[in-house]
Amino acid sequence: MSKGCGPAGIVIAALIFLITPAGSAQEADLICPEVLAATKESVLSAAAERRATCIAKFLEAVLEEETSGPDRALATKREVLALDPGFTDLAMDVARQYLRRADVPEAISVLKDAAKSAPKRLEPPVALAGIYLRQLQKPDLAEKFALQALAIAPDDPAPYQILYEIYKAEGESSKMASLFAKALKRTSPPPDFWLDIADLRLREPLRGNSSTLELILNHAQEAAADHPEALARVGGYFLLANQPDRAVSLFQLALTLQPSIPGVKDRLATALVQSGKTEEAARLLEEIIKADPLDIRAYDQLADLYFRAGDFPRALANMRQALLIAPPDPRRFDRVIRLSLAIGDGSAALKTAEDAERQFPGVIEFSLCKALALTCSGRHEEAIKIFARVQVEAQNFRPALLDADFYFSYGVAAEQAGRTVTAAGLFKKSIELDPANAARACNYLGYMWADRGENLPEAEQLIRCALESAPENGAYLDSLGWVLFRQARYGEALNELLRAATQLESEPDPVVFEHIGDTYEKLGKTAEAVLYWKKSLRLVPGNSALTLKLDAYSSRVVKTPVAPAENR
Repeated sequence: MSKGCGPAGIVIAALIFLITPAGSAQEADLICPEVLAATKESVLSAAAERRATCIAKFLEAVLEEETSGPDRALATKREVLALDPGFTDLAMDVARQYLRRADVPEAISVLKDAAKSAPKRLEPPVALAGIYLRQLQKPDLAEKFALQALAIAPDDPAPYQILYEIYKAEGESSKMASLFAKALKRTSPPPDFWLDIADLRLREPLRGNSSTLELILNHAQEAAADHPEALARVGGYFLLANQPDRAVSLFQLALTLQPSIPGVKDRLATALVQSGKTEEAARLLEEIIKADPLDIRAYDQLADLYFRAGDFPRALANMRQALLIAPPDPRRFDRVIRLSLAIGDGSAALKTAEDAERQFPGVIEFSLCKALALTCSGRHEEAIKIFARVQVEAQNFRPALLDADFYFSYGVAAEQAGRTVTAAGLFKKSIELDPANAARACNYLGYMWADRGENLPEAEQLIRCALESAPENGAYLDSLGWVLFRQARYGEALNELLRAATQLESEPDPVVFEHIGDTYEKLGKTAEAVLYWKKSLRLVPGNSALTLKLDAYSSRVVKTPVAPAENR
């Protein structure tokens, strides 16, 4: 430092070092020649003296924040702004403090002074627009300052964001559309500008018209050029805009330019799934897992992909792996349990449900999962006890849990345990709670009564209701055939049962074949009856009841006819 630089010069030089942005040489040039280059006693100009006092006051305010408290510091900051109202960053800080104190008029006064003294700074008019919109509910004044901000910085997204909020609050759809049109006229903004505008465009109420959004994203893609991270961000927005094919191409390009860019392969897999390219997505996710066996998200995605494809065993394997390596998460436990139930592995579902109960003792859903697992494992009495406990607890704490699905599952456990009266009440409750989606409950109750020869007219009505929702459902057709059989309407019964067998050709059901055999027997067609009983026995070789039927009738059959091709 030069010989003639006194205390004021030290303060100025220190503050230039502390608060002047790198490269701001112009401000230093205005002061330093007078402070540092003097060969005689330095004399500050009036402007430099004012600046020195301003900076000294600012330092004083910084110290007062720690020593004298925020009130004193705020007063000193106002003194700084009185000397230099164009100190925009400080003005924004002071305005925020006034807003926290609910002193809106003072905040507005500070911001208006800042906007007047620094007319090229964006922040004050944007802040004023926000205050007039949110605190004072004066959208006209808010729009005035937002438009002022837009004129200052037409390539900055902030004015567009506040204007969008104003127009949306006022329901001005035409102005919103005009705002996007104005943005589209810009020619040089960076990708982030376009993505922020796209973010606005993805919101309601204009989301249905996709042409503007696509134009915005096209601009974003052009601005991204060959920058991989920017391309990946644009791809993410195409994914949000329900254009997965565009997203796939952009993610792939980004990975070509930078193969190690984080997170893009996961998003590419999502885009591939949405594009219907599930096999390609699965291969990609397998590659991700091979490269990083601890990538939890990849396991989750792969499990979801296989689940949607109906490949429950592979979905379960991946979800189990995610459960092993991830922190305990009730959602993963739930998925593992339900996937285990979907493949009929009741013991695995039960073990996982018990583990989940220990990990999350307050989550009643896992008690319900345990009841479902016990039902799947054939332990129906134990399941009933847990269903009953869950019903009591849920009535007090989680009444939404007691929905139609709950009562249906409870009813299945009761029916399997032989408690048919209880089961009937539970199925009726399920139907009552959701009559529009009650087909399976109607069918189950109708079949239960038909099988027992009880309430046959009502049983038929329930089954026909189920068939209204799913006319080609093979199981429901079998139920209808069986309730007709129980009413001795054998010809009608046979027609429905043969239709059921046709619908179930890909997965033949031994019960349906047995029912067809029983019906043929009642119609006096013993050979046909034996044919279908044998079909059923081939699917369940240990069925002793079928064996007895065949033993009783096979000696009477001279020749087994060939069944019509459509009934094989």
